[in-house]
Amino acid sequence: MEQLLCPWDAPNWLFFSENVPNMLFYSHFTALLAIFIIGSFLFFKDRKNLTVRILTGLFILFFVWTIIDVIIWATNRSDLVLFLWAMIVLIEPIIYILAFYTLFSFSYNKTPAFIINLFVTLLLLPLILFIPTNLNLSGINLYDCNAIEGPLASVYTYFLEILFIFGIIFVATKKIVSLETRKERVKILFFALGLLAFLAAFASGNIIGSVTGDWILAQYGLLGMPIFVGFLTYLIVEYKIYNLNILGAQALIVTLWFLIGSLLFVAQSIQTKIVSGFTLLVAVVLGIILVRSIKNTVHQREEIEKLAIKLEKTNVRLKILDKQKSEFVSIASHQLRSPLTSIRGYISMMQEGSFGAVTAKMIEPLQRINESASMMATSIEDFLSVSRIESGNMKYEYSDFNLRDQAEHIVDDLRPEALKKGLLLLFRTDLNCQGIVKADVGKIQQILHNLINNSLKYTPKGTITVYVHDDKKRKLLYVEIIDTGIGMSQVTIDSLFEKFTRAQNANSVNIKGTGLGLFIAREMARAMKGDVTAHSEGEGKGSHFIFTIPFQQ
Repeated sequence: MEQLLCPWDAPNWLFFSENVPNMLFYSHFTALLAIFIIGSFLFFKDRKNLTVRILTGLFILFFVWTIIDVIIWATNRSDLVLFLWAMIVLIEPIIYILAFYTLFSFSYNKTPAFIINLFVTLLLLPLILFIPTNLNLSGINLYDCNAIEGPLASVYTYFLEILFIFGIIFVATKKIVSLETRKERVKILFFALGLLAFLAAFASGNIIGSVTGDWILAQYGLLGMPIFVGFLTYLIVEYKIYNLNILGAQALIVTLWFLIGSLLFVAQSIQTKIVSGFTLLVAVVLGIILVRSIKNTVHQREEIEKLAIKLEKTNVRLKILDKQKSEFVSIASHQLRSPLTSIRGYISMMQEGSFGAVTAKMIEPLQRINESASMMATSIEDFLSVSRIESGNMKYEYSDFNLRDQAEHIVDDLRPEALKKGLLLLFRTDLNCQGIVKADVGKIQQILHNLINNSLKYTPKGTITVYVHDDKKRKLLYVEIIDTGIGMSQVTIDSLFEKFTRAQNANSVNIKGTGLGLFIAREMARAMKGDVTAHSEGEGKGSHFIFTIPFQQ
């Protein structure tokens, strides 16, 4: 029996024939190179990943489809065309099914439920059963060697393709809506968009070919695969899916080189080939530079992420230690306060003569003991205040009172101590309002005591001025403590209100103090909607502390 041949010569090396347009090599082999590079990277780097295994299957089927399509174009044997065309009709819907499974596993890290798998199998049965019948292919047109498609090939396969495209849209939308973080939503969105771009282009090309008979135009549909590879590469580089990192960028660059290089074979004129060649040279140079830059960036980002993880763990540990420290300080301070209260009580009774007359030699020692006990009691109270502030257990009892009067009383109480040190403690006021505030009067007294005592400790000579005034527009009261003491540098001011912090030159004037007074003052002030700030023109030029708090109208 004479073999029916198509009206062109037999191909060379199976693929090369006068019937094969240049565009076909460009569209087909570009897509093949793209899936070969990215598929190899994925499979050998993360082959145990479920999505990678399904995606590898999709790439293999697409590879087979592409090779078969090139052979169909090249061969002049009608029997081979019919056989391979029937295989393509079966392979195409399976590619769409695998695309659906790929997205599902990427989104949920598992395969669909049994009922969905059963439904998919039932959809494929008609194709498998009727492939060799006229329902699939009814003959061949020897003029152009195109098969004459039956309803199975021209209708049912495209129905399946469109069905699974909508299935991908449904799964992606459902998953994106359920995700809370933007990063995870973007990953699913980009993966789905890449798949849909590939499948939509692939389906449209085939549908155009089936409807119009123009299969040359249909070849553009294969360019959807490089688009999907581009989306996938972006996800690999940006979100490090499949543990590939820099390999994804390298795959994208190599694919780009091939795309530009392919133009040399498609171009018809010498000028176009020269431009394409020059463009390829520039792309190679810039691609190498880009890959090196991305490699450095990725490595730096990985190091930063590792450091961030370590820092997070360290911060958690430090918070635990800080909490334990605060609990210890609180317990220890409570344990110390009780015996210290007894010591101060008995010292006071001895000074008053409750246990008999005090000799002249005992007066000074008892006074020193009492002063040391008082200083120790103040330190313990500071520790307790810090513990309460950090644990959130500091209680504030709000009431209306006159801040100006409280400030003046405190100045009067501390003036004898200032005179004993040879300092002049002044009080000034310039109020346009009554000076009434709603706050905890005990905490306000503690804040002012801390600020004025701070100036007393670090002012060797000169004056300390306490100035109370208001700002009616801002509805704030100000208590300013201005001294002629040792002053501070800006570096000291920046850390002055931290716990256990003292000025760098503080020990040269006063070695006493815990470094907690200013921290406590600011925290209490801010808890009552006020603030404490520090200012100084420099060391040796005095200090200026400002306590602000809203006043009542």
